[in-house]
Amino acid sequence: MTVILPFTHLGAGRSKARRAGIDTQPRHQPPTGPGLSAAGAVAPWVESFARHRRQPQDVYWLKENAELLSLLRVMQQQAGGGAGVGGFWDEAALSPLRPFYDRAARQLRFFPQYYRFTLSICLDYEDLIGTGHIGSDIRATELTHWVAHQGLVEAEMSDLQRAEARQLLARRGIALPMDPGLDDRLRRFARRSQTFAIPNRKAAYELTHIMFYLSDYGRRDPGLDGAVQRSLTYAGLLACLDQDLDLLSEICIALRYCGVAPPSLWEQALTRASKGFVITPDGFDGQMDDYHAYFVAVWWQQIRASAAPPLTAGTASLQAGAGGAIHIAAPPVQSLLRPLSLWLIENGSDAHRSAAGHWEAAVRHIAECWGQEAADQLLKLKLSTPEFEAFWRIFSRRGEATDPARRIRPDGISLTCHAQ
Repeated sequence: MTVILPFTHLGAGRSKARRAGIDTQPRHQPPTGPGLSAAGAVAPWVESFARHRRQPQDVYWLKENAELLSLLRVMQQQAGGGAGVGGFWDEAALSPLRPFYDRAARQLRFFPQYYRFTLSICLDYEDLIGTGHIGSDIRATELTHWVAHQGLVEAEMSDLQRAEARQLLARRGIALPMDPGLDDRLRRFARRSQTFAIPNRKAAYELTHIMFYLSDYGRRDPGLDGAVQRSLTYAGLLACLDQDLDLLSEICIALRYCGVAPPSLWEQALTRASKGFVITPDGFDGQMDDYHAYFVAVWWQQIRASAAPPLTAGTASLQAGAGGAIHIAAPPVQSLLRPLSLWLIENGSDAHRSAAGHWEAAVRHIAECWGQEAADQLLKLKLSTPEFEAFWRIFSRRGEATDPARRIRPDGISLTCHAQ
């Protein structure tokens, strides 16, 4: 039976009873909104993100609005509408973004370093309402041609950003000059599973985005193998240890885009956690909140619902209050990743312990510091996937730096054994 760490509502300074899983309800429950096909469900979000949370001159305005429209486009796609069909929401629901769309050419010329955000917003804006509703219905096409002509993609140092740019330009039929090694490099990064058994959120997010771009957000088979699935599994185990709702949602989406159903209890944990978001109208104070975690949780719900049998599939929808500067807070959680890592770096390299004794000592430490329930959750996590033992060997880093099979020679480091 597959078991995963639950996302519990835990916070600093709470009692042992709450650490044992006794929760309180959030003060603000997200109100139930209309169905996702209604413009009224979308309008408060667009109004808040376009006009109230940040100013358009702020790069975070670009990031937040690009991610909101990307989510809406996913919802359009999963509801049965393809890119460019329009009519999913009427133009009035997206009208707060029209001023940005109208001045996008100037924005792009003045801030070419943010071209991917600008293109993403304009492409999604057109696709969501249908280009027939726009007076100049080729604006996004013109912008993509300008980006290609200016060679902005050539300024990218990252293969991941080049892959994103390629995907954006392809939406208006523009093919970049052939880079025959790009996909191979992305796959090579994704296949190195040991990378994702060590805590590194940046690498884990790069892995999920590689899956998004190679699969064109689920529209084609990315052609990936078991090593990539192992990488996603390792990253998912770390997300479970860290109780990271944002990252785990992306990992489950990426697995589904690869044609793999995530472990059912991973998704059960996400379902429970998704109910704990607190959405407060006019509560945004200018600091970073958990909007992204909420967006990807809704995104995951859409992907999962489309893959479920018709009688059990649900429909996710954005839920908002009366508008204003909406603030989104994720449910508080208790991570086991940090205390476990601290124990490993201080005590985990004891070469006199067997591998089994090493694991048992780690579980005892968690029980002593965080209670038996936390230790039980760690034990259950071990049963969540057959990949756990291989993951633990890498994650624990036991004796690796002094492995006698690694020798420094005059011509450099000779690695006579490799982690699997």
